[in-house]
Amino acid sequence: MRTLATFGFVAGLGGLIGALTGCADHPYEPDVSVLDPYAPKVHITSPGRGTFAGEVAMLVVTGTASDDARVASVQVNGIAAAIAGDGTWSATIPVGIGTQLIQAVARDADGNAGKESRAVVVGPLRPIATAVPQAITAAISAQTFEAIGTGVAGYVRTGQLAAAIAPSNPVIDLDGGPELFAQGSVTSAAVGEATSVALTPGPGGLALDVELDRVVVGMHLDYAVAWLDGSRDVTIAASHIKVAGTLHAGIASGGAGAGFDVALVDQDVQITGLDIDLGGVPGAVVDLLHLDAAIAPIVGLAIEKLVVPVLNDALAELNDVNTVEVLGTPIDIQVAPAQIRFDASGAIVELDTSLRARSDTASPGYVYVANELPVMSTERGFELAVADDAANQLLGSFWAAGGIDHTFDLTTGSYGSLGQLYDRVELSAKVPPFVDASGGSLKLTIGDLVATFRNGDAVATQVAINAAVDVKVVTGPDGLPRLDVGAPTTYVDVLDEGVDGSNTLSNAQFEAITSFALGRVIAVGSGLVGAVPLPSFGGVAVHGVGIAASAGYLVVGGDIQ
Repeated sequence: MRTLATFGFVAGLGGLIGALTGCADHPYEPDVSVLDPYAPKVHITSPGRGTFAGEVAMLVVTGTASDDARVASVQVNGIAAAIAGDGTWSATIPVGIGTQLIQAVARDADGNAGKESRAVVVGPLRPIATAVPQAITAAISAQTFEAIGTGVAGYVRTGQLAAAIAPSNPVIDLDGGPELFAQGSVTSAAVGEATSVALTPGPGGLALDVELDRVVVGMHLDYAVAWLDGSRDVTIAASHIKVAGTLHAGIASGGAGAGFDVALVDQDVQITGLDIDLGGVPGAVVDLLHLDAAIAPIVGLAIEKLVVPVLNDALAELNDVNTVEVLGTPIDIQVAPAQIRFDASGAIVELDTSLRARSDTASPGYVYVANELPVMSTERGFELAVADDAANQLLGSFWAAGGIDHTFDLTTGSYGSLGQLYDRVELSAKVPPFVDASGGSLKLTIGDLVATFRNGDAVATQVAINAAVDVKVVTGPDGLPRLDVGAPTTYVDVLDEGVDGSNTLSNAQFEAITSFALGRVIAVGSGLVGAVPLPSFGGVAVHGVGIAASAGYLVVGGDIQ
């Protein structure tokens, strides 16, 4: 294979003409060849496309360079190569972990430059079926729990107490012997506007403080005295009821997807100003009921039935088992809680993940680097740390499943001038994409995406695309944050291996090809990083969402609205 040219540019698709003009050093002419006839020709012979180099810190890159006059220099990622008399060259370069982009640049004495790019996977591989421990860590502030408590108070004020307790009816079921029994079912419950619910984090869980104002509970009684049946609707009122206790939250047993286990313990109910209207109920039934003592556990049960599910549901938003589809490939997502810790400032929840595309058994594994969890702050409303390893399991699995490889029929659909030039294009990714959060910013690298354009069975042209893309946080249609990609910096190698005839492209042809390539890079990047789960918590609105990279973790944070 001989590389004819390499072009690097930053998308916006609208900037393609300017990018091409900058590469060619002359005004844009659509019918003129995109190749610089004066530039040296350079080719990387090793490592080849699709190389997994293993755990190395330095990489030997070799190749050839030629020019109609003389090759003055060859640099590989800025490192000068040693050039032999026959035009072969060699350079030893430092490499980091992950999918690394390598670019060789050959220059002649006049400064004309020829380039070729290559992507190589570097680093230790973990089996693709291995889950990522501590893949997501959520820091939940006391302010967040306060907001959840406010939401629960709203439910209570809108009459949800009766609905919460309804499945437990009858709440009173007493048997006083063969001639005496009573059953009571709650039919309504109303509270005043001063009702409040406070959830205060502390060691071991959340302190619960419920202040119910001007409580009125409706109850239907069925009873029997001396074999005579009767029924009556009664009212129980109190000027104030206080319910206190501790919400313990742990990890439920049962394997993946089991979720959290929340329990209300040490419950205490204090009632002020109790008033019970039992007019018309026989005295024997009244004596059997002891409603003054029974009302406390009834209210306590109602609060438990309301608050515990709300907190369970809020925590369950951190736990996720589902399947999403990215570019036609199903991806199974499992997010399972591993640990939860409380202190006075809030809670820290650690989650393990498994993010895998189906049919990924051909995977050699994914690059895994154990990183130290960043210091999580519970001072803000809500903060997430997502390990880049979680994204890289997904990316490696998706690549192995062939999710990036695709054939497009260019004769149908809205492909513009590209459909007039070629019948179809075959895309094949030689290495998996890689996300890196170790350098202070979050980058997605897509390496050696080879696009083969055909007319009939003949290969008309072939290019290799390498791209580095910034990852950002955006607000999705559901109002929740999700990951997306920015404008890629893309390098396109024009190849001639297997091409029928010389692979000479005009500026117009190259523009059409690179426009398509950029669109595919953005589609692949956006679809894949968008599938990485960013759990929410408790339906609490978050604003001012920001993103940062810290030692292998993507950190996303926001304030409570």
